[in-house]
Amino acid sequence: MQFPSNQILSFTEFYDFCYCVLSVSATEHLITEILCRLPVKNLLRFRCVSKPWCSLIDSPRFVKAHLKRSIECKAKPGIIIKSFVSYSVDYDSLGRSTTAIEIDEPLKTYLHATGDVGSCNGLHCLYNLQTDLFLWNPAMRKCRKLPSAPADFLRPFEFDKSSLCGFGYDAANDDYKVLRIVQPDGHDLCGSKASIYSLKTNSWRRLKNISGHFQFWGAWGIFIGGALHWITVTPLGSPSILAFDLGVENYREVPMPRLQNNYCKNMNIVVFEESLCMLEYHPFIRIDVWVMKEYGVGNSWCKLFSVEQPKVTRCCMSITPIFYSKNRKDVLLEVDSKKLMWYNLKKKRARTVKISNLPEIFDLEVYTESLVSPDYNISCGGPQVPSQPQEKKKKQQQRNER
Repeated sequence: MQFPSNQILSFTEFYDFCYCVLSVSATEHLITEILCRLPVKNLLRFRCVSKPWCSLIDSPRFVKAHLKRSIECKAKPGIIIKSFVSYSVDYDSLGRSTTAIEIDEPLKTYLHATGDVGSCNGLHCLYNLQTDLFLWNPAMRKCRKLPSAPADFLRPFEFDKSSLCGFGYDAANDDYKVLRIVQPDGHDLCGSKASIYSLKTNSWRRLKNISGHFQFWGAWGIFIGGALHWITVTPLGSPSILAFDLGVENYREVPMPRLQNNYCKNMNIVVFEESLCMLEYHPFIRIDVWVMKEYGVGNSWCKLFSVEQPKVTRCCMSITPIFYSKNRKDVLLEVDSKKLMWYNLKKKRARTVKISNLPEIFDLEVYTESLVSPDYNISCGGPQVPSQPQEKKKKQQQRNER
């Protein structure tokens, strides 16, 4: 039986491989290679096979290896639709009529009326109106509330851009971080307070106040290339992309593409095809989709394609590309946070994806399923909670019994 090197195995194929493995003297390396090709759902079930398998699947090395292979092989993504209630949609069913499945208890209550800050490596950062932040892995069905931010930052997440937030992965320190910025007056970045949360230490830390004179456009930071990105306006009135590097924890500017329109209200940044993407809106005409092929290199910006707005909708506020179809002839679009549409790039035609049980207004998040746990102590082998007080208490009880 040929061993596939670049795909995720199905449940049936896994058992075929297990039969082959058990027929020979299997090494841990071979078992790891096989398990790395399985979806998260199956791996969670196979933790019950034996203690060695459970230890292997839970190990930080395996978690990272599985995530790396899933990204490289472009495994089937997970799709979450959020309104006051959270739903999941099967990727393979987007070409036909499908149903949004409501996420049931016990997570349903936890996730009620939460919004998305961002996602990275299968982890989602969520917020609610009470300033609470959560980390959630929908594939593992695990959710964790983060400790409260410093007192200066305990204001509701609003859409007036006075409270900014972003979530991403610090590869240099193998840590997941949340950045919060509070602007004291207006939208000028100068004098803004910043605080950063580290999952590794499970604590917040104040950063130096920001000194640069920029104005932000957009509340949520877009994570790509190890940094969080916002569209900003320079003191001269021209748009720019400001990035916060999560590794060295400083700010830098990222080159802009050469756009026809330099008005911030007519542009937006997202992640598309694992690249930084700039959306240039020409109201009632078209949307140009630009991507930075080589991160940080200004002359690597190129216009990937355009979407003719009248072919999608007569009047819309936003059109966001999500991903290509499997044959790459169509692109999935989120239109006005109200519907999903497949847009044929050659024929310039659009068709609505029929999804029953879909909320009237929603946020859509596409992610790579992973075994990364919201609890760093479990997923990455971080500092453990001291157990000395409990041990001392047990010893004292033993002495008293004697």
